[in-house]
Amino acid sequence: MSVGDDITAETIEQIKKAQTAGVTSGTGILGVDLSDLISLIPVNTPFRDQLARTKPKMGAKFAEWRALVNINNTQPNPFTAFDYAAPIANVDEMDVTALYAKIGMGYTVTQDAIDLAGGYADAKAVAVFNALNQFKIGEDKGGIGGCLFALTTPATPTVSQSDTGGSIAASTAVNVKVAARTGANYFWGGSTVASAQGTVTTSTVAAATHSATATVAAVRGAVAYDWFVAGFYYTTTTVNTVTITSIPVANQAVPNLPDIYGTAPAAVPVADSSAGANQFNGLLATLAGDYATGGATGLVTPGSGVTSGAYFHSLDGAAFTVSGASVKELDDLNQSIYDTVRLSPDAYMMSSQQGTELSNVILSTTSSETFFQPNLAGRSEAVLGAFVGWYVNKAAGGTPIRVEVHPHMPPGTLIARTDRVPFPNSNITNTLEMRCLRDLADYEYAANRQANTAGGGPRFDGETYANETLINKAPVAMGVLQNIK
Repeated sequence: MSVGDDITAETIEQIKKAQTAGVTSGTGILGVDLSDLISLIPVNTPFRDQLARTKPKMGAKFAEWRALVNINNTQPNPFTAFDYAAPIANVDEMDVTALYAKIGMGYTVTQDAIDLAGGYADAKAVAVFNALNQFKIGEDKGGIGGCLFALTTPATPTVSQSDTGGSIAASTAVNVKVAARTGANYFWGGSTVASAQGTVTTSTVAAATHSATATVAAVRGAVAYDWFVAGFYYTTTTVNTVTITSIPVANQAVPNLPDIYGTAPAAVPVADSSAGANQFNGLLATLAGDYATGGATGLVTPGSGVTSGAYFHSLDGAAFTVSGASVKELDDLNQSIYDTVRLSPDAYMMSSQQGTELSNVILSTTSSETFFQPNLAGRSEAVLGAFVGWYVNKAAGGTPIRVEVHPHMPPGTLIARTDRVPFPNSNITNTLEMRCLRDLADYEYAANRQANTAGGGPRFDGETYANETLINKAPVAMGVLQNIK
């Protein structure tokens, strides 16, 4: 028998082994329903998407501009006697700088991965696009929360006790320290140095149901606070107060807050990590920071330079105060900005939690208006629920302000953003802009390899990145509400 006959006989034997009685669903004769590759990564970046992106005429380590600041209340009386010269107008000029930073996200893809995905997906394109999406998310977070300067160290917290609400035993010392987080710390970890220790001892009431409440003075520019009890991490709050129901014996888990960095602090912080040396100052930092003096550049820790003039107010863990269809805290903010610069904010930037809360507290009042469609369909197919999309600025003569929900605005903080400064000769085309030495680009390195390592190659490495900084030319026309319940 020839070699060909051997192969044929072997093949027939294999077929016999696979024989079944008839054709059934278990026979293995079936197709492959292979759907497209999908992505479940949320890429919602409204703040970075709305910023104008501009390019300087030359390279530099930082962007710089000069501003004439408002000193209208220091001007001399303009009335003069006949034949006398008019008084000289006062001028106050300030130099402002914004340090450039590199922001990017890398990727790698092997040639084998490209080959194995052939006909189904472009593996290299998927890697590049995923890095691009993560860049946009990171830029949105950094554009709001990035911070180059250190926040002030929190004051010693005030601690009080209650005989109910927890499981702390009687006559137990509750020792509390607190550290503050910037927006960048909220997303990527880190904080200020911890405060000095505040202490309270529970009462002698026998029931072991005691609890304690700790409160700290608001830290300008902070969006969250890490609380440490008995030397262990207890929790993080987005307001400057916390209720303590038990004494921990180990570090606790990070609470379920939107997008918060998921790794708990390993110990009470003794070194500051609130200043991000590689970051640029995001929107919140441009409002919280002071302008440097004495020849220094950039923004500095609040209280150590010249204030930006932005409005700041802490609700200290309280909710919005509603009267009729108005919110006192928003009205006070609007009034302060109008009294200072005669402008109205264009938008309130807030988290989805604050957007929902604002709508609920306003629409639940008896003074809120409800409108019905003037037809039968509108009444028989009524739509339930509502969202407050605009707020009327009474201080500015009824100017409407947009209510914007931003996915990367930490809960508990609201920013009033002003997009236009229509003063004569203001020379402000964009109040806020992303100034780019190099705008977003894909940079691919040469084909690479690393022997005896999984994923070592042949492979293609690259990154999507930009060299940029956020510029805020009118912080005095903006404001912040902190520590909203």
